[in-house]
Amino acid sequence: MSSIIVICIFMVALVGITLATTPYLMPPTECFTVTVPPSAKQDPRVRALYRSYVMWVALATLAGIGASAFVLPGASDSVAAVTISVATLLPMVASLALMLRARSHVSNLKQAEGWIASGSRSVAFVGGDDVPQPTPLAWELLHLVIIAALAAFVLLAYDRLPEQLPMHADMGGTVTDYAAKSPRAVLFPILEAVFMGVVFTLCHWGILRSKRPVDPEAPATSAYAYGRFAQVQSLVLLVGGLALNVSMGTALLLSWLGIMGLEASGILVSVVALAFVLVEIWVSVRMGQSGGRMAAELRTSDGVARDDDRYYKLGFAYVNPDDPSIWVPKRFGVGWTLNFGQPMAWVTIGLFAALVAGFAAWALRLEG
Repeated sequence: MSSIIVICIFMVALVGITLATTPYLMPPTECFTVTVPPSAKQDPRVRALYRSYVMWVALATLAGIGASAFVLPGASDSVAAVTISVATLLPMVASLALMLRARSHVSNLKQAEGWIASGSRSVAFVGGDDVPQPTPLAWELLHLVIIAALAAFVLLAYDRLPEQLPMHADMGGTVTDYAAKSPRAVLFPILEAVFMGVVFTLCHWGILRSKRPVDPEAPATSAYAYGRFAQVQSLVLLVGGLALNVSMGTALLLSWLGIMGLEASGILVSVVALAFVLVEIWVSVRMGQSGGRMAAELRTSDGVARDDDRYYKLGFAYVNPDDPSIWVPKRFGVGWTLNFGQPMAWVTIGLFAALVAGFAAWALRLEG
């Protein structure tokens, strides 16, 4: 079994582990996307929902791992792509279905037990020098350094490049696609670096522009916990994005020069991506969504002063036209999502889709 196949299977396992632990990473007042008092999570019926969720997501993940291990060795590119996609989707679909099922049960329990917010009290953002802030967006300009370095490397090494540039290899490491050397062809790693830089910069910008949730029952501690969460996540995103950009560009150029094979370059990029994911999982488990684990450790009351469940359609799609925020923390999962009640959210989706489609079309045309 090749190293690339092992890495693919390991990535499927990481997706499943992340999804299985998701309910335990949420803030103290959120249970399967439903607002509840922190003590409600200790209810035996709720704990049974947690156990059921973890068990079935784990089984779906194991099914995906087993299918990958059985099919990938010796599979064609198309079969391998379908297998990896299905193996990854299995725990994702299971997670969504189980979350919706548990959400319905918790909502019913909430009504039956009277787990209702004491009011609609809210507070302004609690700021100050003691509240951590995300990494400044200006640090993303380091992507320009990577782009410039790749451009200089291509210019200096152009004459040493082979007439046929390897572009794609199968799961066994055999090169299957080449591109004739030309100024347009050698632009690929540079354009790829530009694309990656834009994507990571937009993600970083979303963290900076996100709504900053404050728990009215514990404003100071929740503000500090979220600030710390955003700070660490922006730093991980910055460092991980730069590392991925460097590895993707240099690995391809080194394979063109014959310094390493295309399979080895793919393994290098996969290892960097894997390290990025592992760090993200560690941060998520340690801090929880929006700093929820830290907030739970600092929280002293069991009250719920604000309930905005009505704005979360199916528990994960935030739709609130009265909220000017475009980005908001996820209700189920780690990270941020869009406020689909704001037109600019749809503009953002459209621009991002156009960016991805444009880069993909250019890359496919090059390989063709």
